[in-house]
Amino acid sequence: MITLTYQVQPEILVSLNKKPGELANELMLWAAISMYEHGKLSLARAATLAGMHRYDFETVLSKLNIPISDLSIDDIKNDLDALNNILK
Repeated sequence: MITLTYQVQPEILVSLNKKPGELANELMLWAAISMYEHGKLSLARAATLAGMHRYDFETVLSKLNIPISDLSIDDIKNDLDALNNILK
């Protein structure tokens, strides 16, 4: 594992009412969310970056209305049609 160091002015911690470890965790979470949302990391890798289980990360994304799937309506319809053909 690699350790990254980031310097923050004490006023930032005061403004956010956070301890250094709390801010570090929050920054990693927001970095993971942003990287996932912009397609830089997969859902699983973003969850790892955030230090979370994938299910917990999905829950966070859901609360932020960030989709965890990029399937289009046409993709879903095609999948349903394929399933219906199999079940016939």
